Amino acid sequence: MLSVPKKLLGNGRGRWLAIIASVALSAGMLYAQSATPEKTHPPHSAVHSPSAPGASAPAPAEAELLAATRPPDPKVFQLELPQGVAPEGGLQVKTIWAARAISAMFPEIKTIGGYRQDPLQWHPNGLAIDVMIPNHGSQQGIDLGNQIAGLALANAERWGVLHVIWRQGFYPGIGAPSWTADYGNETANHFDHVHIATIGGGYPTGDEVFYLDSMR
Repeated sequence: MLSVPKKLLGNGRGRWLAIIASVALSAGMLYAQSATPEKTHPPHSAVHSPSAPGASAPAPAEAELLAATRPPDPKVFQLELPQGVAPEGGLQVKTIWAARAISAMFPEIKTIGGYRQDPLQWHPNGLAIDVMIPNHGSQQGIDLGNQIAGLALANAERWGVLHVIWRQGFYPGIGAPSWTADYGNETANHFDHVHIATIGGGYPTGDEVFYLDSMR
């Protein structure tokens, strides 16, 4: 279950986060599975500006790809999600929903990238976000990325998640995970951010209301 620091519980947002953490939706129990799946080339651009020029992020010798259990449906309740840190211009509604939920549930996330020009379809069509992980090379950063990737996978059907890419692991919303190729730097290999792609759901009209457990 997602843990909520005590210092957050003394204010309104902390209380809101505590409520979120109490439902199964906020979980997405993660575990590592030892396997050696084939490498794949995911439908995501390798055109990034490297965070450390010339630095290559080596693939682990043994696969430790994440897996997430699918949580039961939570009790129906209405908690409207405010706009988070992701710029929402150019994003489709399912992508906005995922971005808002992640922003609300993980206040330590300060940057989420969305629409941008790219050779592939995901970002230019508002179908993907990049959740930037602070201190991504530390164990704390890795754990945070694991939680966010697991949350997206656990809610793949609800949010319309097509795939997640994190630390050179490619996770389809439905199906077996696999390793990606080594694109030569931390950003292209998704060591500093969690990439989440959705089915989109159409561009917003301005009348949408986003809740934790539903969207209308």
